[in-house]
Amino acid sequence: MTLSGDVIYIVNDQDEIIFANDAWDRFAQANAGEGLTTWNILHRPLWDFVTDGSTRELYLQILERVRGGGSIRFKLRCDSPGCRRWLEMEISRRSDATVEFRTRTLSEEEREAVRLFSGDVARSDELLRVCGWCKRVFVGDSWEEVEVAVERLQLFERELLPSLTHGICEACYRNIFGSMASS
Repeated sequence: MTLSGDVIYIVNDQDEIIFANDAWDRFAQANAGEGLTTWNILHRPLWDFVTDGSTRELYLQILERVRGGGSIRFKLRCDSPGCRRWLEMEISRRSDATVEFRTRTLSEEEREAVRLFSGDVARSDELLRVCGWCKRVFVGDSWEEVEVAVERLQLFERELLPSLTHGICEACYRNIFGSMASS
């Protein structure tokens, strides 16, 4: 599902989300993120939504760089159960010292729905780590596309699917860190 318009949110100097545009809400609602609509995120710290330590550290470095006068742009994925979606995010300092996160959709590719990414399935207490930037899944000692991970872990032969937690794979960490160094 292609959504028009850049998704924008802004954080203040205390890292609280102080603005999200209408495109934010449309994106959240189209991707089973009703709990992440503007009403539910405003005036909350960004860190309420970034739980992985490596990802948090990377965001802290990004914010420090941007607040120092730089900006950063990088590509990432944000998949839904039935769609692979490639995005570009630009993070920049605004004149009022707030930081703007602007995400635009570059391309989308429909796929057969992957129940693992569905928000309405029963979950076990087991945690399965998904890269928050490329959507690959950590399996044993490597990061794999979700279809490969589902097969290797025999996920659909289980009574309950594992709960998902997010992290960042080494390749994405290097890519984002490299984007900071080159901007």
